[in-house]
Amino acid sequence: MNKFIVAAALVILGTAGQADSVLPKAHVLALACLENLGTTSTWNQCLGQLFAPCLGDDVGTESHVRCLQGQRENWSVSMTLLQEEVTNAITLKAATEMSEILGGWVNYVSQKCEAVSVNASISADSARLGCQITEFAGLTGEYAACLEGRSTAEYCVLKD
Repeated sequence: MNKFIVAAALVILGTAGQADSVLPKAHVLALACLENLGTTSTWNQCLGQLFAPCLGDDVGTESHVRCLQGQRENWSVSMTLLQEEVTNAITLKAATEMSEILGGWVNYVSQKCEAVSVNASISADSARLGCQITEFAGLTGEYAACLEGRSTAEYCVLKD
């Protein structure tokens, strides 16, 4: 069994022993897909998992954009949940560093996703939201890696 799936199961049950921390199963599966890119999964498979709830809507329609808005909110909740757990699990110095990095990350995502929306061959709203969802999922995966002791990020210095 893949190490990430085992670790993802721990996230479902509650990272770092906090039973109140639960990610939706669909998010755990999407994170496992992203973790295994190039080995047991492909980018298209992961995109299919990330956007599965919205696949029934025609891209760019109002219902599609509403669905993507809901998915962005769901990923934002998961990301925030793990961010709080990471903040509680790392040293004060590391938390300060992470906070500084996040300020730049928010600006980066905003600029990147705006550029994606301008250059997209689909509706700008769908492109922007899709970009944001993939970025939120990526950061959620990084937080999970930190909590599981797999992260190489400088900010991920767990308390003793």
